[in-house]
Amino acid sequence: MSRRRTCFLLALLFAPVATPVPVRAQTAEVKWRSDYDSARKEAKTKGLPMVLDFGTKNCFFCQKMDATTFRDARVVNLINQQFIPLKIDAQEETVLVIVQKLGINAYPTFVFAAPDGNILDKFEGFKEPDAFHEALQRTLASLTPPEWMNRDYENAAKWAAKEEFAPAITALRRIVEDGGSRPVQTKAQKLLDGLEQRVQARLTQARQLQEKGQLNEAMQSLTVALRDFPGLNATKEAADLLDKLTQNPQVRQEQRSRRARELLTQAREYHRNKEYTLCVDRCSMLMRSFGDLTEGQQGAQLFTDIKNDPEWLQQACDAFGDRLSEMYLALSESHLKRGQPQQAKHFLERTIRAFPGTPQAESAQIRLEQLQGTPTRPAQFQASP
Repeated sequence: MSRRRTCFLLALLFAPVATPVPVRAQTAEVKWRSDYDSARKEAKTKGLPMVLDFGTKNCFFCQKMDATTFRDARVVNLINQQFIPLKIDAQEETVLVIVQKLGINAYPTFVFAAPDGNILDKFEGFKEPDAFHEALQRTLASLTPPEWMNRDYENAAKWAAKEEFAPAITALRRIVEDGGSRPVQTKAQKLLDGLEQRVQARLTQARQLQEKGQLNEAMQSLTVALRDFPGLNATKEAADLLDKLTQNPQVRQEQRSRRARELLTQAREYHRNKEYTLCVDRCSMLMRSFGDLTEGQQGAQLFTDIKNDPEWLQQACDAFGDRLSEMYLALSESHLKRGQPQQAKHFLERTIRAFPGTPQAESAQIRLEQLQGTPTRPAQFQASP
């Protein structure tokens, strides 16, 4: 073996062995955002809550949070997967307005915000990993709606689409009543706001009609708003305006005139159809409540025409008798249900005396004999051969 080859082998044999450098495991890190506006936009787009870390460069406990809590795998994974994290240097001039608005005076301060920016929680000082992880979970839980909220919102959306606003409003108000910031509550509030705008539009229309002197039209618009959109803030305004309009002497007079016209129209229609009992009833209402109006005087004349015609008057009396006898029978049954047999007998006897030969009198006789324990006489009610 040559001298040169022997030296090379000896060099390899006695050369120091290099110790391998161990590969250091990569530590999980929070993916902090640094721009407030873009982080807000990202949170809203993705529908994720935000965790804001307000601190300063010389803050000891801020650095301790970064070195411990924000190195904990559970905390890091939960933040990166379920939040939009934003780290803010509170001493930068661009964020001083935000710091003042949130009332931040100590560092670190952590703020949890919903996707729409509403503040969910806020606390100061150092937090151990377990405590911070619990705060994260609590925030997520506050944004997770119970099943009934999702169900109520789906029903409310269907009702609103079909313009069944009253049940929709009831369901939506129930969803938002706790003031939470869950996504479904945000959607429910948005739908409620849309309904409020519809009532506001009717309010505006009613006020315009009021200015033009079209008071009845204004009241009609407000009445529809009260009927279709109960319980909204704008509806209360509509109710106040409607109450104000109804106190207007001109409106009250127009309402009386309209009611009188309706009653006179009904009376004439009943007279034309030979329903004289109903015609007399409407004429009596006209004479009693609207005697100072032309319609009241016309109703009085129509009533006089019926009284002066024996045939018409007989029909009216017969119809009145039927109605009265039926009411007596109903009264007797009502007293029986209350355990008052003597009063029941009184009205049965009165029916028999006042309306002899009528089907109601026959029914009263049968019922009276049952109460007295007397066998009913079937021969009176058998059909003729």
